[in-house]
Amino acid sequence: MELHNTIKNLRKKRGIKQKSMADKLCMAPSTYSKLESGSTTMPYDKLVSIAAILQVPVYTLIQEDGGLFVNSVYDKFSLMLHLAYHTLAYEQFSAVPYEQLNFEQLSQLSVKGFASQDSYENTPLGGRIYDFGPKKAFAKMIEQLGMQVLFEEKLVRDEYWLKMWHEYQQDLNANPMEPGFDMDEQEYFIVYMILLTMPDGETQMVQLAERDFPQGVDELGALDHLVKQTGADKGDILAVTEEGYAPVGEIVKCL
Repeated sequence: MELHNTIKNLRKKRGIKQKSMADKLCMAPSTYSKLESGSTTMPYDKLVSIAAILQVPVYTLIQEDGGLFVNSVYDKFSLMLHLAYHTLAYEQFSAVPYEQLNFEQLSQLSVKGFASQDSYENTPLGGRIYDFGPKKAFAKMIEQLGMQVLFEEKLVRDEYWLKMWHEYQQDLNANPMEPGFDMDEQEYFIVYMILLTMPDGETQMVQLAERDFPQGVDELGALDHLVKQTGADKGDILAVTEEGYAPVGEIVKCL
């Protein structure tokens, strides 16, 4: 059985709707539908998240006729790195409380425009300077889980992991005792995924950020304004995310 069919069957067996899966993965239902239909490539990080939602091991999802769906040895190593990283991220990622920031950290935050307590704490972890974050997670993978051999023997070809390895070595040369601190620079704001139904029956997926609403208007008022502006018959809010725009549809920046 192919990967997308395995996911579809497990989802139905669990009694989970496609929209619920999309909401948990912070993506538009139409985007998730493409993953499940096999019409688009399955990113490793989404595969890990889907496995967690369906409460099955990742390797259960990538079995095909008794063999691994991921056939390339380099893809298998890349998947192994993703599994280790996302497990550490889920279990250990944390942020430094604002009142415990040091002068160097506050200086870096000021440069990035995150020096105020409100802007600093406006993240899923409640802080932008990681106490345990991507750099420490990767260092743990290398130093405690023995994954340096994959890079030393040139068994990794994924550009993402090669970049992480290069940055790790740079930090190690600069400070052998401790990896440099890293910062979450993502701009977080609420985004509504909206499905517009046009007069000809065609549908159009758009994304509208709360920060772009007309002044004094809530999400329903903004939706009504958008429907009138575009000439649509109706509009439906399908999902809400808190990580900014995602490349799943047209971005509506102004009303």
